[in-house]
Amino acid sequence: MAKISLEGMQELIDKVNKLGDKGETIKKSALSKAGDLVKESMEEKAPRSRDTKKHMADNIKVSKKEKVDGIDFVNIGPTKDDASEFYYSKFTEYGTSKIPAQHWAEKSLKENQRDINNVIREELERGLEEFE
Repeated sequence: MAKISLEGMQELIDKVNKLGDKGETIKKSALSKAGDLVKESMEEKAPRSRDTKKHMADNIKVSKKEKVDGIDFVNIGPTKDDASEFYYSKFTEYGTSKIPAQHWAEKSLKENQRDINNVIREELERGLEEFE
């Protein structure tokens, strides 16, 4: 699982937070767009089976915006507690005693960090211009 959070850019985030519900809408949009960017990268990197027509790469999800300890975030990709039809994606990401971890989700997050930050900053700024 990759996790994108609203950290850094504190001055910008503070301005958005002062907008109340409108600010929440702006943050949701920023995290959703950044999550979609990482999701696309994960879809390209995720291992694909030759045996089935359904692939985990075609079923990567971006969570709804969540908040823990005052930090907004979205999760993208497999989680260790996944019990869906594509539960095996966590084995390719994290590995098992017999399968080495491939870290395709983690790589997608790391490789796109600059673009993620740009998307979030641009969305926050766009939202501020729209609502101020």
